[in-house]
Amino acid sequence: MTNESTDQTETAPEDDLSSTIWPQVDRALAGITARGEAGRIDLIVHVPRDEVIDALRRLKTDETLSFDYLRSLTAVDNEDEGMDVVYHLYSTTTRHNVTVKATLPNEDLSLDTATPVWKGANWLERETAEMFGIRFHGHPDPRNLLMPEDMTDVFPLRKSHPLAEIEILQGEGMGYPEEGA
Repeated sequence: MTNESTDQTETAPEDDLSSTIWPQVDRALAGITARGEAGRIDLIVHVPRDEVIDALRRLKTDETLSFDYLRSLTAVDNEDEGMDVVYHLYSTTTRHNVTVKATLPNEDLSLDTATPVWKGANWLERETAEMFGIRFHGHPDPRNLLMPEDMTDVFPLRKSHPLAEIEILQGEGMGYPEEGA
């Protein structure tokens, strides 16, 4: 990437894990298939879906890392490459952030629930299931949060979801006085 004001080339942050907490995370995840990547804000850890719950549990219970707060859980639709389930974690003691990603193939958008690790994952997984169509095995309450229960095959945050046409033009029929009246 070139900085136009100084005409210098920046080093890609993904290539350098030396300024991150990757060594501590790698130690905590010993025996788990994990790949680190330096993001702009957080360390990003890629974990296979069948190992993600074990990885999350270790990141939470490791005494050095102590990722005790699940800030967010969502998904990213990568279209033909599948979907990433994304967990944003925070340690209230060390003030570190980490992002954990598990990639799911489009043919099987499912993985185990994180509710045994964080109770707060309950509503976040429900929303992610509803908006992206990802199934969380073992989830204690898989009901919809935002849409009617009978809408089981509509996933508004998928890139393939069609945009609804605007039925009423903005301001039309709102009782605003005509210009010049």
